[in-house]
Amino acid sequence: MSWIKNSVIDVAVTVVIGVFAFTGASWAWWIIAIYTPLMVLLKVFALSGAAAIVQQKADEVPIWFYHGLYGANLGLLLMGSFYWAAAGWAVIWVLSVVADSRTRPRRGRKA
Repeated sequence: MSWIKNSVIDVAVTVVIGVFAFTGASWAWWIIAIYTPLMVLLKVFALSGAAAIVQQKADEVPIWFYHGLYGANLGLLLMGSFYWAAAGWAVIWVLSVVADSRTRPRRGRKA
């Protein structure tokens, strides 16, 4: 469970997205509007292969946890009618799945 400390920012962003979805707070809108494009860029950078060292920290967190957060973020943003940010989180989720499929060993294949 030591991986929880590595995911504090991700949980905090999900809380901010929830606050926006339920209250429409303008401060939360700004955080989402700035953080979402940065996450998209970071995911693209991670897929480029140049971020192998940075990715080691994230590897400690179970992938199911990120899938849960990304799904919650997408749902909350759709509920809050923040469609371009929802599209951004859909891209983040897809890029995460692609990155995970590249790093996970294939089943049934000998090394």
